[in-house]
Amino acid sequence: MTPIRIRWLALGAGLLVLAFGYSMLTRTVTILADGELVTVSTRALTVRGALDAAGLAAGPQDKVEPAQFWLLTDGLVINLQRASLIELEADGETHYKTSAEKDPLALLSQFGVDLGENDVLLVSGRPIASGELLSSLPRIHIGVRRSFPITLIENGQSFSFESSASTLGEALTEQGVQLNPADQLNPLPETILTGRVDATIVRAQTIEITAGGETLALATAAATVGEALAEAGIALQGLDYSEPAEGEPIPEDRQVEVVRVLETVLLEQQLIPHETEWQEDPESELDTISVVQLGQDGVQAARVRVRYQDGVEVARQEEGERVLVQPQRQINGYGTQIVLRTIVVDGVMIEYYRAVQVFTTWYSPCNSGVTSCLYGTSSGMDVTKGTIATYLNWYRALKFSTVYVPGYGAGAIGDVGAYPSGEPWVDLAFSEADVTAAGGQPWSNAYVTLYFTTPVPAYVPLTWPP
Repeated sequence: MTPIRIRWLALGAGLLVLAFGYSMLTRTVTILADGELVTVSTRALTVRGALDAAGLAAGPQDKVEPAQFWLLTDGLVINLQRASLIELEADGETHYKTSAEKDPLALLSQFGVDLGENDVLLVSGRPIASGELLSSLPRIHIGVRRSFPITLIENGQSFSFESSASTLGEALTEQGVQLNPADQLNPLPETILTGRVDATIVRAQTIEITAGGETLALATAAATVGEALAEAGIALQGLDYSEPAEGEPIPEDRQVEVVRVLETVLLEQQLIPHETEWQEDPESELDTISVVQLGQDGVQAARVRVRYQDGVEVARQEEGERVLVQPQRQINGYGTQIVLRTIVVDGVMIEYYRAVQVFTTWYSPCNSGVTSCLYGTSSGMDVTKGTIATYLNWYRALKFSTVYVPGYGAGAIGDVGAYPSGEPWVDLAFSEADVTAAGGQPWSNAYVTLYFTTPVPAYVPLTWPP
C-alpha cells in the first residue's frame, strides 16, 4: 500500500470518527410552532429530524426556517408556520389556496386581489386591523367587503359618501345620520350594500287621529291617511270610514277623524222544523243508528236593520220577513250488518244475531183470554212450551224465527196476540200440564232480553221493532 493511499484512509477514518461523535451529541433546540414554544433535546442532525422528534413533522406547504436539512446546533431556534386552507371571497367569486402565509395583504397579492382605500378586509366575518396576522387554523375564511357610493336626499338636499358597511342603515350611522323609529328611509335600512345606492329620508311629523272619542298623537312619515291609520294600528272595518278618506293625503291641519259604523239586524225568529229520512247503513251493525247527514232546523225571521255611527243610532229600516236559514233534512242510517255473538244464558251457550228488550206474559190453551180452550196457533204450531205469540205485524215479519228467552228457554215466533200498542210484548206459551205443574202460575210477567238465535233466517227485518 502506498503512503498516499494510507493518508487518505486515515483522513476518511478521522472524518467517520468526527461524524459519529457529532451524531452522538445531544442538542437542545427551541421550536416556535404557530406562536407556541416547544423545547426539545435530540441527537437528530437536521432541523427536520428535530421537528420529527418533537412530533411536529412539517407538511409540504408548511413554512420552516431554517430549512429542514439545516444542521442542528445547540440553542437553535426553529420557526414552523403551518399552512392553512385559505378561502377568499371577493367581488362575487370564491378562491381557494393552501398557504402558510399569515399576512392577509400578502395573501391578497397571491390571489391577485387589490384592496381599495375604503374597502374592509374580514377574517371569519370580523374586520381585521392593519398589521394583524392570521391565526394558525386549518381553514381560514377571508372576505373583501367593497365600499360603494351612496347619495342621500333629505328635504330636497343631498350629500354623497362612500361606505363599506354591510347595510344602508349601518352606512348612515357611520355618517352620523340618525333615524327615528317613525322616519321613512327608502330603500329600507336593512338593504344590503352591493353597489351604488340612492336613498331618500322622509322625516316623521305629528298628526292627531280621533277614533271612538279618543285622540291619538302619532309621529309618522306616511303620505296618505290610510298609511297613517295602519301605523297607528287603527283598522277600518266593515262600514267604518275616515275623514279625510283613506286614499287622501295627510291634511294640512294634520287632523284625521275615524267614524265607527255598526249595523245590527233585529230579528223575530221562528224555527222551521227539518225533515228526517232513513236509509240503510251497511257499515253499521243491526239495530244501531248512525247519522249520515245531520239535520238542521231552518230559521225564519222579520228583519229590522239599525245603523249606528260612533254608538249613536242614525237610521232604521224594515226589511220584511225572510228565511234566514233553510232547513236541512236529517238522514239517519239504520244498521244492516248481521254480527253473530255467543252468550251463556241459563247455563246454555247460545249463538244470536239480535237482542232486544220485551215485556213477557204467558198463555196456555185454556188460559188465553177466551172461554174455550184453543190448542192451535196462527202458524199451525201447538200451544205448548216453545211457541211464542206477539203482535200481528211482528208475527208476519218474524214468523218461525228462533229465539231464546232467559228463564223460559228456546222457542219460535208462531202465534198472534192482542196487546197494548207501543209496548214491546210477547206471550210465552205453556201446555196445560206445564201450568198444572207450576201451580197455575208458570211464568212471572217481566221485562227480559229476547235473543234471536241462529241459524239466521233468509229474511231479517232491518229495523226494530219490525
